[in-house]
Amino acid sequence: MGCATFQIAPSPPLPEAERVILPGRGQLHVVDLNPTAAQTVLLVHGYGASIASYRPVMPALAEHFRVIAVDLPGFGKSDRREGDYSPRALADVLAKILDAKGIRRADVVGHSWGASVALAFALHHRDRLEKLVVISGYFYDEQLVPFFRWAKVPGIGNALYTAFYREGIGERLYLNFFDPKMVTEKVVAEVEAQMALPGAVAAALAAARGMGFAAYEHTYRTIDAPTLILWGRDDRVARLPFGERLARELPHARLVVFPRCGHIPMWESTGETTIALLEFLEARP
Repeated sequence: MGCATFQIAPSPPLPEAERVILPGRGQLHVVDLNPTAAQTVLLVHGYGASIASYRPVMPALAEHFRVIAVDLPGFGKSDRREGDYSPRALADVLAKILDAKGIRRADVVGHSWGASVALAFALHHRDRLEKLVVISGYFYDEQLVPFFRWAKVPGIGNALYTAFYREGIGERLYLNFFDPKMVTEKVVAEVEAQMALPGAVAAALAAARGMGFAAYEHTYRTIDAPTLILWGRDDRVARLPFGERLARELPHARLVVFPRCGHIPMWESTGETTIALLEFLEARP
């Protein structure tokens, strides 16, 4: 089955406008749209995903805001170096990216596992946060499926996870959507190509091991930022009751549920998601 190893060789350089270099993390892919806008929205993708998760809603957002979309370390076009892939550590990476862009405060949007990173940002970089958006989030210990729990088993966890991660990609993608037609051959090919990159499996394994949600999920209720929670009613990856639970725990949260929608509302309910984001992010006291 083999063991997962991190990237060692340098990646092909990204265009200057799309890269941020951080010590220990290497080259990160960061898209910066409408940089002269007064208000910044930071987009954080989910597990095994990339900036592409937000592709359908980015143009509309960029008409109103500066949009910073990040491929987190280990994913997308970013380097896949050895390091800490916990939500807390990745929240610190987001803060450093904002520093590199000269941005003091931002609205932060997190999807799926990226929502755990956004929540960590809200907990540990509150002075940098304006508003928070959680989309079909993955951030409670109860949500961890055996696939992620295997990763934490010493020794055998590496081999089991590495073998399973590359298997059944198409079947796992179907779980993300209410409408199976969303899973095209092109989508499957893109995901397979991403998984084949040097260091991709090792980074995914490290991120899975970093999902220690039980240690800090009780602190979510201390997040006092205005929060919008968007969820697909038919989400089979992060089920709606977890969104309802977060909405009860956060003191200033509002939950919006999209019917006939799975785990990726940006793709399956693009219009509704865009409207909800714009209305929430544009509203100011």
